[in-house]
Amino acid sequence: MPETAGDRDPLLARAGNLEYDRVLFFSDAVFAIAITLLAAGLYQPSRSPAATVASQLHDTLPDIVGFGISFAVIGLFWLGHHTIFRFITRLDRPLVMLNLLFLGLIAFLPYPTRLLSGHGGQATAVILYAACAAMAGLTELAIWLYANLSPKGLADPSARAVRRRYLLRIGRIPVVFALSIPVAVRSPTAATYLWILLWASGVVIDRLVPHRHPG
Repeated sequence: MPETAGDRDPLLARAGNLEYDRVLFFSDAVFAIAITLLAAGLYQPSRSPAATVASQLHDTLPDIVGFGISFAVIGLFWLGHHTIFRFITRLDRPLVMLNLLFLGLIAFLPYPTRLLSGHGGQATAVILYAACAAMAGLTELAIWLYANLSPKGLADPSARAVRRRYLLRIGRIPVVFALSIPVAVRSPTAATYLWILLWASGVVIDRLVPHRHPG
């Protein structure tokens, strides 16, 4: 097999090596910590003897909704990250830095989630959440594009068979959140309902661009 530019890059880590595995382990840990912070931020019900279970549940409901939204969003990002790194088999420094930026945005999501839970009716809270999620989506998209377009052979050749499908699936996330930002200026509630398009667009993409087995 001819030597590629990636084979001569001392900053490159290959799948199966400790350096490569550490990046993936660290990534999974950040996702786990972000979800843990979501759960830790849930509203603590009143311990007053006069407070009924129904009233405590009512007070906690906005936090539960915010947790559910962010759990689903972070879960989508994790699924995308897990999927694309089945095909990204080499790492160079720019790719590692892109991954760190992506993980930083994931780790930050519990903060706008708290604002969304406490001030979900305010446009600023919805816009901040949508902007953070859109930026995370764009960064994940940049990881996939950079790995596929790099002359260093960062993506396995089998990635060509699924390149367009994953480009659309990852790209739909920042598009939906970006579209919800101007909607939130007029109606924050309508903007959050617009996020249902994340699921609907995924179904459409699966139908229009069916999965092709690499090879």
